[in-house]
Amino acid sequence: MTDKLPHEQRRPGLAGCLITVVMLLFSCALLLSSCVSRVEVTRLASPDGVLVARVTEINGGATTDFAYRVDVSRDWPVRWSQDVAYYYGAGRSECAYGVNVAWAGNNDLIISYLDAQSADIIPSVRVAGRTVRIISKSGVDDPSAPCGGVEYSQRRGT
Repeated sequence: MTDKLPHEQRRPGLAGCLITVVMLLFSCALLLSSCVSRVEVTRLASPDGVLVARVTEINGGATTDFAYRVDVSRDWPVRWSQDVAYYYGAGRSECAYGVNVAWAGNNDLIISYLDAQSADIIPSVRVAGRTVRIISKSGVDDPSAPCGGVEYSQRRGT
């Protein structure tokens, strides 16, 4: 007769260990994703009012720079947006973060900024049956932009 000791009977198997590891990883991922804020900071309609360009500021916390996502969509309640640009660490001036958007006609969107650590741009997209050209301009200083992140500046009312 082989009697097992109580501590030998309670050892978790491989499946138990894997489940525990997966649950821990999922919990960490959930916690980290909740620390990131995504706020629409700019919404600009095209001259004919059919399309809208939106800038979303992504704040990953104190140890990361701001990121900015620009998308274009039809201006109606059900919107399918097309991402057109993503900037990491972009600035509008020496002390202001962000990018500026402006329409140059109904089919040309200009995104301007002083500098960025990285910039990914899609040169053109089809939205609402027409082609929108994306023009990204670096080296554009905006001395009127208030210092700090865009959301922070908007909350302060500057």
